[in-house]
Amino acid sequence: MSALASAGYVTDVAYVPGFYPQLAPVAVRFVATLNRVTPPSVADGFRYLELGCGLGRSLTALAAANPRGEFIGVDINPEHTAAIAHNIEAGGLTNARIITSDFANLPDDIRDLQFIALHGVYSWVAPQVRADILRIASERLAPGGLLLVSYNAMPGWAHLQPIRGILRQYAALRQGDSLQRMRDAVTYLAFIRDQHAKYFDDNPRAAAFVDTIRSQDPRYLAHEYLNEHWTSFYFAEVAEQFGGAGLTFAGSLPVHTNFWDLCVAPGFQELFRTTTNRLVTEAHKDFCANTAFRWDIYAKQPRLMPGTADRLRLADDFWFRTTRPDIHLPYSVNLGVVTSTVQGQPYEMLLEKLSGKGRRLSEIVSDPDFKGFAADDLSRAVDAGVAMRLFDISVEPFVDPLPSLGNAISLPCRFNRAMLATDLFSGRGLALASRVTGTALTIGDLEAAILSEMLTSVDDDLPARVDALMASRDRVLQREGKPVTDPAERRQRITEAYEAFRTTILPQLEQQGVVTRGG
Repeated sequence: MSALASAGYVTDVAYVPGFYPQLAPVAVRFVATLNRVTPPSVADGFRYLELGCGLGRSLTALAAANPRGEFIGVDINPEHTAAIAHNIEAGGLTNARIITSDFANLPDDIRDLQFIALHGVYSWVAPQVRADILRIASERLAPGGLLLVSYNAMPGWAHLQPIRGILRQYAALRQGDSLQRMRDAVTYLAFIRDQHAKYFDDNPRAAAFVDTIRSQDPRYLAHEYLNEHWTSFYFAEVAEQFGGAGLTFAGSLPVHTNFWDLCVAPGFQELFRTTTNRLVTEAHKDFCANTAFRWDIYAKQPRLMPGTADRLRLADDFWFRTTRPDIHLPYSVNLGVVTSTVQGQPYEMLLEKLSGKGRRLSEIVSDPDFKGFAADDLSRAVDAGVAMRLFDISVEPFVDPLPSLGNAISLPCRFNRAMLATDLFSGRGLALASRVTGTALTIGDLEAAILSEMLTSVDDDLPARVDALMASRDRVLQREGKPVTDPAERRQRITEAYEAFRTTILPQLEQQGVVTRGG
C-alpha cells in the first residue's frame, strides 16, 4: 500500500502536533542526576537532536526555552518539516534547524551531541531503522551525552496487541487514505465489541479500551496502529539493544518511576529491597505496575557521582521550588499504583524554604536550619518531593510577580507571540516556552483566548471580548459534551474562566517569565 511507505511508516497523514515536556533537557538531566549520573553541562551551550520530530512542537518550544542550545530536528515527512521551518522563521529561532531525511543519511556535521531524543519512533519503525538509531547513538552522541527513547512496553500491551492487529488487518481491506481507513477500522472494532465478540467478553479491560480509542484523534490512531513494523518491547530487550551501542541505562520518566516505593504496591517492596541489579529491578517494576509505555534515558560513557558532594560539585544548576503555595502536610499523592504520604521533617522545612524563587541543592544542604540532616537524606527528600509533585525544577530562579494586577501584560518571547497567533483554538493546547524552567507550560484553548485579549487590554469588558473572539472563530463552549447556547450562561462561564486564569494561571506565567508586565 502506498500509505505505508518509508520502511512501513505512515507518511500520507500528518502526525498530531503536541508538546512533550519529557523531551526537555532539564527533565532528562535531572533524572540522570538523581540516578547519580553526571549530566552534560549546558551553561556554555549544547547540541540537541530529535529524531522523528513530527510537527516539531516540542523541538521549537524547547529551542525557544533554551537559547544556549542548538536544536536539530529530523523527520522524513516533508509536510512535517515544512511546518516546522515556518514556525522556526516565525518564532525567530536562530538556534533551531530542521532536516528532511531518513535516519540512514544524516548530514555528517550532526555529531558531538549532548542530547538525542526520540518519542513515538522506536516502536513504530522497521528493524533496519532501529539499527540506524542505534548507530547514530553510538557514533554521534558525545561521551557523557544522554539519549531519551520512548516505546510501547510489555507486559502492559499484552492484552491490547490483538486490538492493534485487528485494526491494521481491517484497515488494509478498506479504501482511501490512512485517515479514512483508520476511521473505518475503529467503527468495525466498536461493532464487534458491542456484538460481544468473545475476545472482548473475556478481556474486559480491552473492551473498555475501545472507548478510549474512539475518543482519540484519528491522525494519532493512524500513526499508532497502522505502521507495518509496530512492536512492543520488554525493558530488557531495549536495554540490551542500547547496551550493544555502548549506552548505559540512566533512569526513566516520569520522575516517580525512579523510586520503586512510589510505583509498586507495598506487597512487592521486600522484593525490591533485596534486588540490587537495576536492570532486573526495572523488569520487576514493569510487571508489578503492568507498564504499557516507557520513557527511558541512556548515557554514553557515563561519569558517576557516588555521593551528594559529587552532585553538588558537578550538577548543582537546578532550582527547586514548591509547586504551589497552598500545600500542607501530611501530603498524599497517587501516581497510578500506590498512594504515598509524606509528613513531618524535613518536608515541613523544605516547603517553607522552597517557596518564592526557590533554591539550589547546595543552598539547601548548607542552610544552618538543616544541620541536623545528612546531605544524602536531604538530597533524596528533595528528589522524592519532585517525584511526588511537591517541588518543581527550573534552570533559573523563578520571577517575583508584581503585586498589581492592573498593569498591561506582554509576551516578551517572539516564538510565544507567533504560536499564540497561529495556534489559537487549535484544540490541542498552546505550549508557551519559558527560559526560567527550560521547558514550556501548556494552556488550553479558552485560556489562550483570554491571554490573547489580555495582551490587548485588561478591562471589565474582557469576557465579552473573549466571547466575541470565540464566535468569530466558530468556537463554542461545551457543558457535558453539549454546546452552551444561552448567551448569559456562556458569558458567565467565560467570566469564571477569566477569574481562574487571572488568579491561578497568570501568576504561573509571570513567575516563569512567560508573561511580563508593563507600566
